[in-house]
Amino acid sequence: MTRMRTIPKAFEEIKALDPNTDFTLRALRRMVKNGEIPTVQIASKKLINLDLLLEVLSCYNESATCASIRKEHDD
Repeated sequence: MTRMRTIPKAFEEIKALDPNTDFTLRALRRMVKNGEIPTVQIASKKLINLDLLLEVLSCYNESATCASIRKEHDD
């Protein structure tokens, strides 16, 4: 089953995995707004696939890998 989270809950999961992260809620919201992280709109909530988010963040500086991830999920 896909682990879908709201933006704040997804951020909480990231903080739980890495309490010392410098990644911020604001940065996550910016990534969603810029279309870097795909979302699903349910009523007024935007849901993020947590596993995809973690995958994108883990390769964020490797643009070729990230581009292939985005292409897979855009189709």
